[in-house]
Amino acid sequence: MKNLLFTLLAMASFTAFIQYTPDEGSFTVTYSQLRSYEKPEGQSDWVYANGDFHTWTFQFNVDFFACPGCREQFGTVMEDSQGKPKFFMNYLGGVIEGEDEYGKYNSFMVDILSKDDETGKWKWWETGECRHYGKWTMLYLKNPAILRFDYFNKVQ
Repeated sequence: MKNLLFTLLAMASFTAFIQYTPDEGSFTVTYSQLRSYEKPEGQSDWVYANGDFHTWTFQFNVDFFACPGCREQFGTVMEDSQGKPKFFMNYLGGVIEGEDEYGKYNSFMVDILSKDDETGKWKWWETGECRHYGKWTMLYLKNPAILRFDYFNKVQ
């Protein structure tokens, strides 16, 4: 019985530890503030919806496994203020280099998975685009985008 309990505990720890691992080009950015915008139907401009002080850490360019034995994915993990992974953005296609009114950015079209706190399972949540500008990151939801989240106030 002790061996079974030890094996299960070790497996759970091992699985949690290796759910995502850094790659050669991995980097981490933490932001302390968030703003959201929406684009109402028929409108061409973004409209401010909300703002909040909330810490999010982005683990960019990591190898990710949604479950033991699942296929490896590559993308960005978003951790909450307690360091718990809440979202994973699976990169679709290649990097998009661009420039807009906010500056130069690198982005990926993404499928976003969210982690169910009760079951610990990852499920598809939404599609979008993740743009990283260096000092801030913007996450556009849906295609065409109707919601935008701006993460900023980079923590050093």
